[in-house]
Amino acid sequence: MTRLTVAEAPAQEFSVNGRNSITEGEDEGLVFYDDVTKVQVLPDERRFMVQIITPDIEVEMDFPDAGAVREALGLFESKKVSKVEAEAPGSVRLTPVDPEASKENARAMELEPPEPKIGEEILPISPDPESLPEQIPARPDQRPSENLPDTQAINGYSSH
Repeated sequence: MTRLTVAEAPAQEFSVNGRNSITEGEDEGLVFYDDVTKVQVLPDERRFMVQIITPDIEVEMDFPDAGAVREALGLFESKKVSKVEAEAPGSVRLTPVDPEASKENARAMELEPPEPKIGEEILPISPDPESLPEQIPARPDQRPSENLPDTQAINGYSSH
């Protein structure tokens, strides 16, 4: 199930090693006790799951029985857990709260541009023209006619 390493004195944070539910790979992280917004126990048919939620990550830990859950909750409450590890495969799961950021971080490592070689020409990066805001000329006589006010209107009625 889940293995907890206990510290003698209360700590400010604990490290987590487990399976990232987004990337499906082994992952690790650091959780600060002050960042924890919610702790809840979710019973299942075969186990008890303790879920720790922070603004950045959710940590799910499986325990075999209610006694192990009570012991774990006491250790977390007294801030004496220094490390959380998966004893069985998949027994500790890490889920980034912003899954797109997790995927982007994984892709960023793959997409880093190569360093230019000495003497190699570096081309400037141009923005995509479609992402630029529409530019309207400052002078009214340079604007398209559909943007000009109807100067022929009298008291709100057009002479057309």
